[in-house]
Amino acid sequence: MTPAQITLDTKLSRNDEMLYAPVGAEQAVMLSVNAGSYYGLNAVAVRIWELLERPATVAELCARLREEFEVDPQACETEVLKFASELIDNGVVRSSAA
Repeated sequence: MTPAQITLDTKLSRNDEMLYAPVGAEQAVMLSVNAGSYYGLNAVAVRIWELLERPATVAELCARLREEFEVDPQACETEVLKFASELIDNGVVRSSAA
């Protein structure tokens, strides 16, 4: 799925091959053994990963994030769509049409 195809209705699910470890109160690292890559996550990214314990659409993620963080709805959607695209491109999550 290309970035242009990612919409608010795109359903995301975790790639179970990713190793995840919290670092401190609001950060985490993830490791892809297959790709030999690691990723550092800030507080919002950690929360997105936690929310993806169960598959969710981008819209569902945005709704939850707006409840928990003080963020403009449009800015939230823009940033989550961008982040979701990066996660998909790096094999961290999988996407499907909702």
